Amino acid sequence: MTRLFTLLVALNLTLSTFAQQEKTFFSDAITLHLKKYNQNCKNAALDKDFERVDYLFDSLVKNHLKGTFLEDLTIKKLSGGTFKTKNNKKPFLLTTTTSWFIKNDEEIEAINNLALEFNGKVDIVVLFWDTKKNIKNVGKKYNKDVIITYVDETLNQDNSIINTYKHSLGFPTAFYITTEKKIVNIDRGVTVKFNTNENPNLYAENYTFYHKKMIQLLLSDNLSKDTILTDTD
Repeated sequence: MTRLFTLLVALNLTLSTFAQQEKTFFSDAITLHLKKYNQNCKNAALDKDFERVDYLFDSLVKNHLKGTFLEDLTIKKLSGGTFKTKNNKKPFLLTTTTSWFIKNDEEIEAINNLALEFNGKVDIVVLFWDTKKNIKNVGKKYNKDVIITYVDETLNQDNSIINTYKHSLGFPTAFYITTEKKIVNIDRGVTVKFNTNENPNLYAENYTFYHKKMIQLLLSDNLSKDTILTDTD
C-alpha cells in the first residue's frame, strides 16, 4: 500500500512538472511570432488589403496567443495603489487605450453597465498608456466598478509591459483572462467611431459584443476550475 502511495505521489509530481513546463507565457509567444506578423501586416497595408490585416491579427491570436498565460503584472491605479494580476481572484477583462484615442461614450457606458452587472464575477480593468495627469478627466467617465490603471511611458518604467502589451499589438486591445491567468481571447473591441455624434446603436453593439465575450470568459474560467478539481480528486 505504501509503495502504491509513493508511486502515485511520484506520478502526480511528474505530471505537475510537465504541466508547468508546457505553460507558455504571452510575452514569449508574441516575441517568437511578432517579426513575421509585422512584416506580413506591412505587406498587406502596402497592398491596401486591410481585410488581410484583420485576418493576420485573428490568425496570430488563434494560432499562437490564445491559451498563453499572463505574466505577473503590477500596474498603478488611478485611485491610488496598484493592481497586481497575481493577487486577482476573479477572471478579468483587460482593455488597453490612451487618453488621446477617441473612446466612444457609448462604449464607456456599456463597460460601466457590464462592470455593474458582472460585479463580483468578472473584473473590468482599463489600462491607459498615458500619464496620470492626462487620464484624470477621462477616468471620471467610468464608474467605481471599473478598475482604471495606467502606465506612464515618459517615466521609463515598466518597459517590458510597454513593449509587450502596447508596441506589439497596439491599441485598443482587449485581453480576456481567467482566474488562472490564462488568456482565452484577444480582440480589438467594437468598431471605432471617429466623430462625437451620438449613436444609440453603438451602445447596443458594444454591450452585446463585450457581454458575449465576458460570458465566454466565465464559462472558460469555470471549465478550468472544474478540470483542476477533477484532476485533484
